[in-house]
Amino acid sequence: MYIFTRTITVNRHKMFEGIAASIEIAALASEIAGLPIAVYGSRFGAPLNTIMWSARYESQAQVEEVSNKLGANAEYMAWIMSHADSFDSAPVDQLTNVVSATLAAKPKKFYTSLTAVAASGRLGDAVAFGVKAQEFVANASGLTTMFGTSVYGAFGTVGWLTGADTLAELDALVQMQMTNAEYHMLVAEAAPLFIAGSGINTLIEKLN
Repeated sequence: MYIFTRTITVNRHKMFEGIAASIEIAALASEIAGLPIAVYGSRFGAPLNTIMWSARYESQAQVEEVSNKLGANAEYMAWIMSHADSFDSAPVDQLTNVVSATLAAKPKKFYTSLTAVAASGRLGDAVAFGVKAQEFVANASGLTTMFGTSVYGAFGTVGWLTGADTLAELDALVQMQMTNAEYHMLVAEAAPLFIAGSGINTLIEKLN
């Protein structure tokens, strides 16, 4: 399975209008594509006007099929052309190959995201560690989790998602991370596998 994410920044002078527009186009695109498209907004770790559209696909061929459907739809293309001033930046597309996961069928309200870049020559070890870490957090927290590798973009980029319905669940996750000795050993094990300083933590919230 792949997770496709399109990231853009809404016009910071028209934040509420831009967010509403992002939700509106997701509904239209979902109807045309025939699959659910979720809209997320950044809460921490990225500019607050960052918006992400996300969908799950079985293959890159399916991604292309949906892209062609959207591009051929006159209503969708007219909406894109008429709402250009709702956004500050060009969209950036990312495709993540899901390696291991306990994702729920329905997206969660919140997701923490951690990405890092594998050290030179250590990608295989980093991926093996990523699966181990995903499974540990899933078991220790009881939350839905995912580990994946970036198909495009900076080579060696990997990432973890942890989903929660409430911020109280994320508080419990942080408590586990601070107090669980096995987790601390796991973090220490990661040190030689990734480029120092490449880790980025963010929190996103589902808007639709």
